[in-house]
Amino acid sequence: MKVLQKFTVKDIVFLAILAAALTITGMLTMPLVMTVTLFGVRNAAAAIFYGIFGVIGLMKVRKPGALFLLGLFNGVVLLMMSPVMFLNNAVGSLLAEAVALLIFRSYQSDRSIITAAGLFIPFTLPLSIVFGMLLNGQSFAQLVERPLVSSLFCAGAVILSFLGAFIGRKIGKELQKAGKLI
Repeated sequence: MKVLQKFTVKDIVFLAILAAALTITGMLTMPLVMTVTLFGVRNAAAAIFYGIFGVIGLMKVRKPGALFLLGLFNGVVLLMMSPVMFLNNAVGSLLAEAVALLIFRSYQSDRSIITAAGLFIPFTLPLSIVFGMLLNGQSFAQLVERPLVSSLFCAGAVILSFLGAFIGRKIGKELQKAGKLI
C-alpha cells in the first residue's frame, strides 16, 4: 500500500459534505446538551453520528488522512464557536487514524474503518480535559465535577461511538449495493 495517496477533488468534496452533515446533526443535538456541564455528556450526544459518518467517509475514501480531513473540515466550522472543539476534532481524528493505521496498515478492511471511526470520539474525551485545562484555565476538578457519573457518560460515549461505526458500516454496505458508495 502506498502510504501517501493523492486525494481527488471528488474525495475532498465527499468528505466536506459529510463534515457538513456532522455539523447539521450537531446543530440538532448540541442545543439539548450545551447547558449540561457534566463532563462526557456532549461527547456522548455526538458519538453515534461521528461513528456513522466516519465509517461512511472511510468506506468511500479509503486513504490515509481521510478521517483527519473529515475531522478538520468539521472542526473549522466549530472553531468559530470554540477553539477546544476545533482542537478536539482535529487531534482526535488524527489520533484515531494513526492508531487504526498502525494496527491495520490501511483502510482496506472494514475492521480498520470501524476502529478508526469508533476511536474518534473516545479520543476526544481526554483531549477535552487537556484542552479545557490549557485553553480555558480550568482545573481537572472543575472539568470533572462528578467523576463517577462522568465516567458513565464517557463509557456511554465509547459505546455509542462504536455502535455508530457499526450502523455506519451497515448503511455503507447498503449504499454500496445500491451503487451510491463505490
